[in-house]
Amino acid sequence: LLDAVAETPEAANVQFRASSKWLGGTQTEVQVSQLMSGGTDIAREGRSFTLRVDEPPQLGGTDEYPNPVEYLAAGLCGCLTAGIATNAALFGTELDAIEIDVEVNFDLHGVLGLNKETPSGPLDLSYNVRLRGPGAPEAMQRTKETIDRKSPVANAIMLPLAVHTQAEIG
Repeated sequence: LLDAVAETPEAANVQFRASSKWLGGTQTEVQVSQLMSGGTDIAREGRSFTLRVDEPPQLGGTDEYPNPVEYLAAGLCGCLTAGIATNAALFGTELDAIEIDVEVNFDLHGVLGLNKETPSGPLDLSYNVRLRGPGAPEAMQRTKETIDRKSPVANAIMLPLAVHTQAEIG
């Protein structure tokens, strides 16, 4: 990937895509297949993932699948874990275990429309990282601090992000 981006800078322009369709109630089916780089689909042949999304009964669902916020937390767990593992390998730091807990906190007054002053989005997010292994503690800490700065998912959550939306009705 480094070589491809060095040779063709447009290859650094990557899009991860997902599409969904409503299954009724609060359930959604999400398809993930394309991985675009410089306008070209670079996904392996046959790459296709199906995710199901629901809500707990307290929010009108049947609780058959994780809800969107749980997928957000899971995505952050996956990104941090992969990033720490990659950084450890790059830095020559031995790890035996990476465990991450993510917590996303809401005030449902906003989500349920009971208080217009309360945000309908998360109030805060926290994560705890546990690293174990024979590596030096300072080196393990470096792998964590590096991903704190560089995690694409954490950055999507923390940094301002231009969001473009449209609707096709009819």
